[in-house]
Amino acid sequence: MFKVEIISKESVKPSSPTPDNLRTFRLSLLDQIIPPLEYTSYIQCYSHDKITSNVNQAEIYSLLKRSLSDALVLYYPFAGRLKDDSTVDCDDQGVDFFEARVDAYLSDIIQAAQIEELTQFAPRKSEEIGGVLLSIQLNYLNCGAIVIGITMSHKIVDGCAAGMFVKTWASIARGETDTVAPSFVAPSFFPPKETIPYDRMTGDDRPTPPPPTPWVDIRRFCFSSSKIAALRTEVVEAGNVVKPTRIELVTAALWKWVIAKKGRLSVASHLVNIRRRMDPPLSESAFGNLFRGVFALGDGEMDLGELITKMREATGKIDSEFLKEMQGENGNDMLLREFMKMGEYMFDKEVDCVMFTSWCGLPFYGWDFGWGKLAWVSPACRGYANNITLIDSVSDIGGIEAWIPMDGVDTTILEQKLLDILVE
Repeated sequence: MFKVEIISKESVKPSSPTPDNLRTFRLSLLDQIIPPLEYTSYIQCYSHDKITSNVNQAEIYSLLKRSLSDALVLYYPFAGRLKDDSTVDCDDQGVDFFEARVDAYLSDIIQAAQIEELTQFAPRKSEEIGGVLLSIQLNYLNCGAIVIGITMSHKIVDGCAAGMFVKTWASIARGETDTVAPSFVAPSFFPPKETIPYDRMTGDDRPTPPPPTPWVDIRRFCFSSSKIAALRTEVVEAGNVVKPTRIELVTAALWKWVIAKKGRLSVASHLVNIRRRMDPPLSESAFGNLFRGVFALGDGEMDLGELITKMREATGKIDSEFLKEMQGENGNDMLLREFMKMGEYMFDKEVDCVMFTSWCGLPFYGWDFGWGKLAWVSPACRGYANNITLIDSVSDIGGIEAWIPMDGVDTTILEQKLLDILVE
């Protein structure tokens, strides 16, 4: 494990107070269904040779704090605290900002293929951070490189909104004045409810909770752009899928690997950003949790193309008509049915579940604070046994890094299994 020493901590508040008329921020229905202690963390790494010679660590610290304070004026809910399941009290209490020294080099961190090693570079989560909705940790490495760790409350933002916030923060740090403000329209489309879906799962309809799922060993597996191109050629030549995307190809390959482990029915879930699927589409700067989960069934008889088709059919159902219905009076009932269906799959001992979260396409490449673009970006939070996270490769444009729960499986075995899938 890397030796990480916290050397300072302070609270950063918005550079100007939040107006009285914005002090109470309403969450949307889609925010309400996220557990209040659900946090997500990731790190972004910047190499020393990208930092100009006239910028030292003290200047970086000052720049990040000052620009963060300005960014919080636009993203003021981050500086508040959850009041209840439907509101944030935007009282400008601020966000936590840590400094840390790390006895490591950037190459050590990038080569570390375990999430457990990387969690040290981001602030702690849930009840350990006392209700703070956003925390930053600036890590100084031996080689002069820096790592910025970010922990955000999932209760108020999804990956897209989180990425837009960091992009805005970086833009302000670079001195730009034409930054895009967030759009707080989600509650008007999906108004909060007094009773949220899982509160209504009572009596015989409510499944018995399973025992807590332990954290598992999460490892990184890299799908190079050339490997993805080979997958695409294989699927297209088979003739049953038109223009498969990178995410579809990698998802299908990993899903097939999961199915092959036990050779039985499997359900795969993917999260879908609904901003572009609304009519009219919402801006990518729309704040909040604007995604839905979809499920598809697959088995060992299906090839990659058939698995892609199954997932396409599932995601295709999240269209403008579906979302209009969800905005209506039946929205709560639709979410309740979704929870019940998810519960059926998760409690069925004859079905293997795998859940995919894709960070691909998020604005990581815009995270330039003025001393150079990213050397690497990575998740930095532990995962569950059936969760797989996909993220764009920074070093190999077009490639994807998959963070996979190994469950005792060596990465070399995984690589061979995936190669077997590729050559079928």
